[in-house]
Amino acid sequence: MARTMNFEFLRPVFTGDTIICEVKIEKYERQEKDRTAIIASFLCENQNEIEVLKGDFSGVIR
Repeated sequence: MARTMNFEFLRPVFTGDTIICEVKIEKYERQEKDRTAIIASFLCENQNEIEVLKGDFSGVIR
């Protein structure tokens, strides 16, 4: 599995903003040597529940 990271910046973020990010593991697959391949997506919102950033990533974790 190739490691990837994709970001889509939706709105500006300002000093003093509170950002909350939620990550969802879309897929995971156990591999050899105590490693797990994952594909995940994320969504970040500001304090007004306005989406400011979203994307996905994949890679291998131990």
